[in-house]
Amino acid sequence: MKKARFTVITIGLNDLAGLRETRASVAAQTFPDFEWIIVDGGSTDGTVEYLQELDQSNCAWSSERDEGLFHAMNKGLDRASGEYVIFMNSGDRFANKDVLSRAHALLAQNEDQIDLLFGDAYEVGSDGQMLLKKARPVTSIKRGMFAHHQSIFYARRAIGTTRYHCGFRIAADYHFTSVLLAHGAKSFYLEYPLSLFQRGGSSETNAGIGRRENLIVQKDVLGVGLPRRTLNHISFLISAFFRTHMRRLYDRLRYRLVAPHHAAR
Repeated sequence: MKKARFTVITIGLNDLAGLRETRASVAAQTFPDFEWIIVDGGSTDGTVEYLQELDQSNCAWSSERDEGLFHAMNKGLDRASGEYVIFMNSGDRFANKDVLSRAHALLAQNEDQIDLLFGDAYEVGSDGQMLLKKARPVTSIKRGMFAHHQSIFYARRAIGTTRYHCGFRIAADYHFTSVLLAHGAKSFYLEYPLSLFQRGGSSETNAGIGRRENLIVQKDVLGVGLPRRTLNHISFLISAFFRTHMRRLYDRLRYRLVAPHHAAR
């Protein structure tokens, strides 16, 4: 049986409204050669009934209790058969309908040279304001995650048996990506947005925990020395202060405001 080009993995728990948004985004993709795997954590809000009504031709789902987000993501990876994997969790959306098509066009010409394909992201605030967050160079991995997790395609051949470290509460995606890069994964930057999502997720609300976990990854996986880790931590504290107390200034420095219709193209 021919493997799918892409696997889109969606994790969710009691977020039927978010799942509906993700489904609409996935269904709108103009490139048809993908599978959609949904790992639900045992929702009780009508999600299971909704999943039972989905077209099953390229969609597989399960609904059962798990041990948290990253355990669920590992379950999705275990079921993935696509050549490239991207996580689009409940409520997350592709930036536009051509994300998979454009990714395929590039990969078709550079198949053996790309293990991580990444791009920018749109963030939507509680006030509806849409901001473009540009990805950093992959070399900045020693400072932190260079792109949003929802904006990274991972080659399954590069993933192999690597899985998300469930001992981390926040930074398992950073650990996962760092391990792949430390093992020689090759990356390519797409200079446009791949995903769109709402602000206020666990990585933002638990930023302090995430930063402490990041420092562990930098030491144990990336071999970052104490002086550099100390500078990274100071940089995080300064950034966190501006993000908490001077959000508009922080957004002006870090993001670019975009019109909603531009993001939907």
